[in-house]
Amino acid sequence: MNPIITRNYRLEDYAAVAILYKDSSTYGGQFDEARDALERLQKLVEEKPDAILVAEDEGVIVGTVTLFEDGRSAWLYRFAVKGEGLDIVNALYERAAQILKLKGHTQVLVYAPVGDKKFEERYGALGFTKGHDYTAYWRAI
Repeated sequence: MNPIITRNYRLEDYAAVAILYKDSSTYGGQFDEARDALERLQKLVEEKPDAILVAEDEGVIVGTVTLFEDGRSAWLYRFAVKGEGLDIVNALYERAAQILKLKGHTQVLVYAPVGDKKFEERYGALGFTKGHDYTAYWRAI
């Protein structure tokens, strides 16, 4: 078995990444046309080439994570991974952490649904400390 390959997102990855975003079994199930349209992802990686990472297993995209960082804080977003194994999660996290460290960050944050044991297990296994529960609010502008 070949190791998981992590790399920067490319335009031709969009269909596979959108499938991960739409599939609730990948910790995805969170596709939003306003944020996840092809043009939006492309604009993001044009401005920040390492903002979206993908994981490949034998040429098939099996995971993705978006890095939001503004010099002050860093977040992992749209962390969608196919399958139950932590190898893909670990590969994406390690690559993301490496990029964020190079940008001067010493901490990274991630949102997860309240009470979802799979998320608690995932982020606990990665060494995250659970914070307080919050509700996100949004509004179209």
